[in-house]
Amino acid sequence: MIDNINSRKTALYVRVSTVYQVDKDSLPHQKKELTAYCSHVLHVPDDLIEIYEDAGVSGKNTDRPGFQRMMADIRAGRVENVVVHKIDRISRNLVDFSLMYDEFKQCHVTFISLNEQFDTSTAIGEAILKIILVFAELERKMTSERVTGVMIGRAEAGLWNGARVPYGWKWNAEAKLPEHDEAEAPVVRKIFELYLQTGSTSKVRDYLNGNNIKTKRGGWWTTKTVADILRNPINCGDYRYNYRESGRRALKDPKDVVYIRDAFPPIVPRETQAEAVALLESHKLAVNQPGFVHQKDIFHAFAGHLICGTCGSPMTVVKKDKVRNSGFRPSTYTCSAKRNKRTCTGPGTSDVTVGPFVFNYISALARAAAMREEIRSADEMEKILLSDETFRDVAGLGSEGLAELYALLTGEHPDGYEYRPDQLTGSAADRMDEARQLREQIERSTRALDRLKKLYLFGDDTIPEKEYLETRAELEGERVKAENALRALNVSMATTVPESAFIRSAASFLIAHEIHKGGHIDYPTFAAAVGDKGIRDFVDLTVDKVTVSGKRVDAIRMKNGITHKFIYKSQFE
Repeated sequence: MIDNINSRKTALYVRVSTVYQVDKDSLPHQKKELTAYCSHVLHVPDDLIEIYEDAGVSGKNTDRPGFQRMMADIRAGRVENVVVHKIDRISRNLVDFSLMYDEFKQCHVTFISLNEQFDTSTAIGEAILKIILVFAELERKMTSERVTGVMIGRAEAGLWNGARVPYGWKWNAEAKLPEHDEAEAPVVRKIFELYLQTGSTSKVRDYLNGNNIKTKRGGWWTTKTVADILRNPINCGDYRYNYRESGRRALKDPKDVVYIRDAFPPIVPRETQAEAVALLESHKLAVNQPGFVHQKDIFHAFAGHLICGTCGSPMTVVKKDKVRNSGFRPSTYTCSAKRNKRTCTGPGTSDVTVGPFVFNYISALARAAAMREEIRSADEMEKILLSDETFRDVAGLGSEGLAELYALLTGEHPDGYEYRPDQLTGSAADRMDEARQLREQIERSTRALDRLKKLYLFGDDTIPEKEYLETRAELEGERVKAENALRALNVSMATTVPESAFIRSAASFLIAHEIHKGGHIDYPTFAAAVGDKGIRDFVDLTVDKVTVSGKRVDAIRMKNGITHKFIYKSQFE
């Protein structure tokens, strides 16, 4: 019997893995048995008993809300005993259970299993516990193998294994097989027809979205969903099973794939699908031929950074426009909602509009930083920022972003943190390197702790418990120290240096190219000299989002989080 000598409680952990078990009152049965045991055997008062429950959750890992809540209470020192109906209720994985039980011992928690009836306070009890768990894990793996074998056997017999039926098909509950969907099957035929006519999944996508035809899940079509329709062998009547690892990951070995020809009535002839797949493969092959200009070698300065000012959707790249006399070749962009869903009427834009505006504003920010000792008010700073001819149609800046930038440059931050002007020239690179070193230290300590636990629990030459505990404490101390240092560094970088790293990088970049000398930046010439990759790298470093309405930049959000909004004179006319 375990004496209840303090106010720590006894945790009753109950779990079932299927809804069927829940419906059959397995949880109430476990609760009743465990509560009776605690009352009549352990003599634990009712007010010191707490039930932790996971219904319909597998025990193959510890990612369970009830279990995690119990472990949090154990670590907080609020639990004295953990009682389960059967050991595999709490874990079916040997490593997980061993690590969990190690925490039990460190927190002076006794573990009791009613079904197996053993005492973990003795060495033999611990050994028996681990042996039982080995067989519990073996049983789970053998069950998984049996289930896999049954599923493959069903597929080889032409039976459906319960996967979601693809577009163009619906489930026939009586036959227990997929059949043609009267509304979707004609769309599948149209997809094949259009693709073989145009050779472009993009044009097929645009046709479907333009005609408000939704996918199986009610979403918008992409080039990938179109290609998936073209490649799926069920559309020519074939059944393919066990093709990928779970979660649509890597392809499985062809010898493990179940493939049955003519298992279903086809939506399109086999020859039609073969022609479409061959065309897809030819395009894929062409991309890999020598001399082909890969998309990854083409850099679009503001790709991923532009937001449509009309509807708020991201803007996507349309193409690279023709080369100008200066050698400048701008990219053009359009609203993704307009391109894919036809739900936005906002105009497109290009580097011709966005580039000069953004880079001249960055140049103005760098000049303002250099003149910060002379600036006496936010209005004065605003005049400096908008003095370039690029901003002749801009009446002013949004007051919130302007005030935030002024406070940052002058050290008069509204939140009251201490700010030193010399941080504008401080080394953000040194801080980033320090953060990287701290993260590496945390990873090394974590790996060392994992290896130490495995050596202690499963090593051939088990290390003494005292040595294990001392070494673990030392490693955990190193990890905590590094985590605290990284947390402090992140706070420092987030609160005292956000704009400085940006301004320092911007100024260094522009000065390095002999452009930032206080005058206007001729962006086409500048971009041609620097190159697309250089421009893109700089934009990625400094700019988060740019909101654009056609030929007008509405706002620029910098990497430091400050949003600079532009108020145009035309808004007041």
